[in-house]
Amino acid sequence: MFNIRAKMNTVYSRILIFNILLVIIISLVPQVLYIHYFSTAYNEEIMRQSTQDVNKLKYAVDETILDRVIRLVNIYFSDIPSNEILAYPLTHDISGNGFKIAEVSNYLTDIPYKLNFLQSVEVWYTAGNVYINDKYNSYLDSASSRKSLDDAWIDVLRNQETPNRWLAPRISMPLNMPVITYLSNIPLIDKISNRQAVVAINIKESAIHNLIQSSPTDGEVLFILDEAGNVLVHSDKQWIGHNFNQKDYIQTLLQTDDGTFESSVEGVQSVVSYSKSKYNNWKYVSVISIDKLYQKSQQLTHYLIITTIILLTVSLLLSIYVTHRANKPLRRVIQTILNLGNAEGQLEKGTKSEYTLLHNVIDRVSKTIHDLHHQMEANKPIIRDKFIMRLLQGDMDQNDPQVEHMEQMLDIQFHQNKTACMALKIYDTEGTGLGNEMIVPYSMLHNLEAQEEYWLCSTIDNAGNIVAILNYSKAIDKEEICSSIGAQIKGKYVLGFGQEYEHSYANIARSYTEACECLNYAFIMPAQSLIVYEELAITSRKEFGSGLQIMEQLSAAVRSRNKDMVGSILDILLKGLVSGRYHIDFCRNTVFDAISVIRTTAIAMDIDLERFLGYDIRDYGRKLDNVASLTDWLSEVAVQIMDYHTADINNDPGSALERQIMAYIEQNIYNEISLSSLSEGIHMNSSYVSRIYKSVMGSNFSEHLAGIKMKHAESLLRESDLSIKDIAEKLGYTSPRYFAKLFKEKFGFTPKSYRDSLGG
Repeated sequence: MFNIRAKMNTVYSRILIFNILLVIIISLVPQVLYIHYFSTAYNEEIMRQSTQDVNKLKYAVDETILDRVIRLVNIYFSDIPSNEILAYPLTHDISGNGFKIAEVSNYLTDIPYKLNFLQSVEVWYTAGNVYINDKYNSYLDSASSRKSLDDAWIDVLRNQETPNRWLAPRISMPLNMPVITYLSNIPLIDKISNRQAVVAINIKESAIHNLIQSSPTDGEVLFILDEAGNVLVHSDKQWIGHNFNQKDYIQTLLQTDDGTFESSVEGVQSVVSYSKSKYNNWKYVSVISIDKLYQKSQQLTHYLIITTIILLTVSLLLSIYVTHRANKPLRRVIQTILNLGNAEGQLEKGTKSEYTLLHNVIDRVSKTIHDLHHQMEANKPIIRDKFIMRLLQGDMDQNDPQVEHMEQMLDIQFHQNKTACMALKIYDTEGTGLGNEMIVPYSMLHNLEAQEEYWLCSTIDNAGNIVAILNYSKAIDKEEICSSIGAQIKGKYVLGFGQEYEHSYANIARSYTEACECLNYAFIMPAQSLIVYEELAITSRKEFGSGLQIMEQLSAAVRSRNKDMVGSILDILLKGLVSGRYHIDFCRNTVFDAISVIRTTAIAMDIDLERFLGYDIRDYGRKLDNVASLTDWLSEVAVQIMDYHTADINNDPGSALERQIMAYIEQNIYNEISLSSLSEGIHMNSSYVSRIYKSVMGSNFSEHLAGIKMKHAESLLRESDLSIKDIAEKLGYTSPRYFAKLFKEKFGFTPKSYRDSLGG
């Protein structure tokens, strides 16, 4: 007994020493390596941090200011109806038209209200030699008007020879405010001799300075240079306008677009990071002292060393405790093993129960392994289906050894050199019973899998289609396969074949995608049971067509209750879609556009279509599986609508649409209204409403909406105590001056004059 205990103590001591050494090696060595590599990585990271600060500043200035400034010229001076005020002088001399000049001046005043980083916008129009800004205007050919102008600044505009450029900071009059100016010719890319105007957009220097102030870390200096080394903006305002071109580190950064380097800056060894703007030649620069950068790195290294010592101590104590606890069951195991070697008489003296326990444990482990193997065999079909589905989705790595092992375990045999996928969609299985519906996918492929010419595995994908992967060497007869499937199925079905490829997992996924695409094209090929991807010639099909005109004709035919015309239009639509000229997405969208046109036309005719038919035609249309059925059904719906009689059948359907439009605008007059929101509110297509709006309401949308708003403005001036500014904001006008202009055009008085006349 003493010998056994001595042996156990020896084993315990050896295990304890081994565990302590193992903990030291596992804990200490990686920590030392980690500290070394951490210090290196952290130093690299803080170098990158300096670059990130520059990139954050670059993004903030480029995207929030420069990009919007450059696009502002296109937004406000392009030749579209909403820009008529600013675009008209580009081609017309307004030097003798004070009203037009005032209009332009007022419009320019509104722009800085929308972009708070702008100080002003100025324009010199070549037609008439007119200079206008948002504070005052002058005729340059008038001696009296020149007195208030800065001739030198006018010369800058006149002599703008490049398409665009950025000017160094200057003081803008009359507000005496420092600005950075962007000059742009109109048109931008034409010859200088064809120039129509020069636009000067003045950015508040303070706006960019605020972005710089919000970006730097402790001890970091940020500034912006132009290509000549002039300081445009600096986190320390005293340096703005200075030229840094003579400094050595500035010469270095001006030579490349971006980078990071160490250099002496004002006698201090520093890290300099810089990056060029993507909109001009500005350089965004960061300068930070090296001591500042590495101070925190040294502190973190000390913290890591202390943490390592603490963790090592805790690990050693835990190792001693765990070894002591683990020694108790280990003592029993060793005791049992020693007793097993003794004579049979020793077993009878007390070790028999321990031997039985060990035997029972081994027996349970063996039984568990057997049960797991049985469960694996029982679930193999499910695992096989999931494996095949992942192959179809391209979610398997062919070079993974585990995948090859799975193929062998699941009896999946890709031994031949060609592969292709086919997808089968079965229709009209309702009524056959749940059992038959479940049997069809598997019994249908039984004969195919028995073929020796090729090997096949199959599953059901997420869309409910039966999918098979074929692996073969000789050419396959697709017609024969289709006939074999047709002999097993009672009812309609469509079989789609992807292209044949050299066998690989990637090509399996590609062919599967093509087979599913064939099933999509069954929508416009209702008579075909076999669709082959190569024969679809998808790349030559058009993705767009001229369906807009036929939709207008369909709406007009339904409104006029011309059944023959409706039938003829839908027949033309059907023939065009099944002709093979168009992509399936265009065909589906065209059919559902026709459904929307029928629905919106019925609404315009004061017909509650859902109540009248008992269902929503949009939902019902999505259930029909081919274009022929859809157009036949849509023709029946159109006939029902045309046969529907309201209380007064001779009423103009346009009057119903007019009432809908007026009701929506009146209900939302104090909200933001657009043609899109109006169309959505009255459940009609926005492009259709845009085309018919003037014929229904008598004027275009913007003019009509402005007229209604002015009537409400007149009522508010007469019946409320709201200020003119509050009334303008209530009606959605951000500029009181523009609101007053519209009001005067409508009533001949300014809002103030009108309210004063009421008080009199």
